[in-house]
Amino acid sequence: MIGSRNIEIINSVILSFTHQNEVLINQLNQMIYYFRGGLCRDDAWALSYLEREIMITFLNERFKEAGDLIKKNIPVFI
Repeated sequence: MIGSRNIEIINSVILSFTHQNEVLINQLNQMIYYFRGGLCRDDAWALSYLEREIMITFLNERFKEAGDLIKKNIPVFI
């Protein structure tokens, strides 16, 4: 793509990389926050895509469980 010397394609690729990087940073920051010290920044950056997806699935399931318990007036510490 970059070898094509087409400025529009090059800009599109760079913007795509920038957007993906921002999404990754936001995702890692959320994971670090929700794990409350159980996952440090360096460990979060070392995770593979699959490991991040598994952790996000775990968090989403936990939030759903907590929401169900809160609806039943059961105290929950998330």
